[in-house]
Parts: sequence; C-alpha cells; structure tokens
Amino acid sequence: MRRYRGRPIGSPGCLVALLAAAVLARDARGNGAFPDEFSIHFPANAPQRIQVGANFGLLVSEDDGATWRYACEPWVTEGSSAALTQDNVSFYHLTADGAMIALSREVTRTEDDACTWPPSSGVIIGKVVNDFFPDPNDGTLVLAVVVDPGGSYVVASHDGGKTFVDPPIYTSPGLITGLELSRSSPGVIYVTSVPFSGSGATLARSDDYGAHWAPPVTMSIPSGSEPLIMAIDPEDANTVYLRVVSALNDSVVITTNAGQSFDTPLTITGQFSSFLRASDGALYAGTVAGQLYVRAPGVTEFTNHAGPHFRCLGQRAGTSRIFACGDMGLDGFSVGYSDDNGATFHRMMSFIDLLGPLTCAPVATNCAAHWERVQGVLGITPPSDGGTDGGAPDAGAPDAGQGQPDAGSTPPSSPGQPKSGCSSTGGNAVAVLVLIVGVALLLPRRSKS
Repeated sequence: MRRYRGRPIGSPGCLVALLAAAVLARDARGNGAFPDEFSIHFPANAPQRIQVGANFGLLVSEDDGATWRYACEPWVTEGSSAALTQDNVSFYHLTADGAMIALSREVTRTEDDACTWPPSSGVIIGKVVNDFFPDPNDGTLVLAVVVDPGGSYVVASHDGGKTFVDPPIYTSPGLITGLELSRSSPGVIYVTSVPFSGSGATLARSDDYGAHWAPPVTMSIPSGSEPLIMAIDPEDANTVYLRVVSALNDSVVITTNAGQSFDTPLTITGQFSSFLRASDGALYAGTVAGQLYVRAPGVTEFTNHAGPHFRCLGQRAGTSRIFACGDMGLDGFSVGYSDDNGATFHRMMSFIDLLGPLTCAPVATNCAAHWERVQGVLGITPPSDGGTDGGAPDAGAPDAGQGQPDAGSTPPSSPGQPKSGCSSTGGNAVAVLVLIVGVALLLPRRSKS
C-alpha cells in the first residue's frame, strides 16, 4: 500500500503560499495514500517475499514472514549517491517486474533485492516529485508527478524508473493529488487535481498511456477538500476508489462509470489510514484508531468493527489472506494477518524480531551503525552466539533478503507464531515508550524548512 496522506494543507486560497513548504516537507503526500508509517508489498516474481516499508527502512522476508532483515533508510534514500545522509522515505512502490522504487528527496530504485539504491535521473533531477506510480502490467513504465509554483505535470520513465523523460504526458495549472494506471485495461490512466485557488477538483482519464485525455470531470466536493486515488478496480477500469479528505472528515468515494457519477458510501469523522480492494471484491478501510470498515462483495454499505491500529492493508495477488500493519505496542505486532475476512488478526512479525541488516555487503556495511541503534532502542537481544557483526545470521538461519533457507536448515516458524523473546502479551506500555523514544532518538530527521 501507499504512503499515508494527512489533511489538506489548507483552503484552496492557501495552496499557493504553502505549496513549496508542503511539498518539500514530503508530509505524506504520495498517491493519496497509505500508510502513515508502513506499507506492505508482495513481488509477483518472488512468491515467498514480503516487503514492509517502515519509518527506519525497508524490511524484507524471503520466507513468507518467518524471518526478517532490513535495508536502513539512510541507505535506501541515498545509498548510491556521493554522500550517505539522512532523509525520509515518503513511500515505496513495486514495479511489475519486482524492482522497488522509493521516494524521498530524490527517487531511488533497487533491482537487486534492496542491496543497492541508485538514484533516478532525467527531467526529475532538481525537481519536486510528489508522487509516482508504476504500470502494474509493464515493468518498464513508471509515471511521476512533478510540482512547481506554476502547476504540476506527469512525466514518464520507459526504463523502469531509472530515467524520466520529457515531454509531460499531462499538465495541470493546479496541484495533481493522485495518479494511477489500470491493471485490467492497459493504457488507462487516472489523475486527480485541485486548483491552487478557488474550487473545482477534477478527475481526468486517458485510454492510451497519456497520448490523449478526455475532458476532466469536475467533482462536487466541499471547498478545501482534496480527492486522492486509492485504487483502480483490478477487474474494471471504469471503477475508481477515491478518498476525499477534508478538514474534519474522510470519505470513500466511488465511480463505476469513469467519473460520470460518484457515490459516497462511507464518511467518517477522523482519517482513514489504509485501504484494500481484496481479490474477492470486498473493500476494507482501516483507521489508526483501530476501526475496520468492510463492504462485503455484492453489498453497497460498509459495516465496521474494532481491529488493529491500522498502518496498512495488503494482500498477495491470487490469495485470500489479508495483511495489516499494526501498532507494535498496542496490537502486539507490526505485521499481522487475517484468514477470516478481517474479523481477527494474528501476529506475524514485530520489529523486535528483526535479525539485522540484509547480508549483502553494501547493506551490511553501511547499515551496521544504524542496526546498533535499532537494537538499543528496541531492546533486541544480540544473537545467542554472541556475535557483534551487525546482524550476520547464525549458520543455517534463513537469510531474509538474500534468498531462501539452505537445504537442511531448521524450517522457519509458521507465520503468526511468536518467536522466542517476543511475546505479544504484556509490556505494552514499555513498547509504546520504546516507539516514542525511537521517533525522537533512533532516527533524527533532517530539518524541514
């Protein structure tokens, strides 16, 4: 899922004055989008791999969630640039062929299982990129949104996000707030925009990869609200799930006819933090307050019940299991799963289960000091063999991020089963304190001014 986006930055009249600060701050702008601290990804070309975007790096499991390692955020953001400096990742996205792209101050990309992260180049260099979206059908096509004081525009990469080229395929005099390509109908693109001043949010569509665009449809939403694309239905390119964010409320808005009309089946006071259109057609929307709203297949209304404090929702294509990112202190897990359509969630992983950095040399070397801080803040016990190598695995241990367990090694524990020393009961107050301290001390952020 995609990076969480918070409230609008103000009334439309304030957009011009606040644009530079709002965009440069990267305050959870991408794609409308989820989650606030985490995202979860399932590469189609690696059926046992799970990747989780966290606020300290990209977590990787190569054994379906049994063991986890990570690439630290400083390495992700500028791992192949001249200087290794701290920056925030706004969100991650997978390309159709399994490469991972990260958006921070610059766009970086890995195609070697998170080992190296060279920056993207081309017309985005020195520009403010506030969104990107890979084509779910074509691993070579990635679209990105560039914002400047005179408007915003969409540019394309035809080499998987390595290089972005002119000319723009779509321009807006205002702020582009959402961008997505269809899975079921290759070539279909949707873009949402709001003006820098006044009202008139729009939804635009192209059926030919941006060569031509239908006239944008004006959306009837309250002044000061922003429309954000949560998903295009994977089976119907005419159905788009939008999130309309206002000062006090969040709404799920759906069009089933490419913008000719809109339905609003769900509005809440507060904010959504995650959204999923599941493989059976059910819709799920979660909040950080611990509410899950569900619209079952074939019905028109949402029901809700208590759940984890959602940071993300996700599902591997072609499966029924639902995954959620939770609050480690309050929920007892950082990643959980449900096999009963979201009625209950079970523990898969907590941050304290991390084994260390990925074992490829660039990550193991450049993330060693970061891992020492992670261990100290989270209270992770060093390996039983007393090793202090920054997270090198014990002999025979599953090598998360670098391949499958060796033949004859001890089978990984079943997903959802607590690992030794990581009970999900008790100590919640301590865990919450650890997370708060972690935000303040573990990863000092670059000043945003």
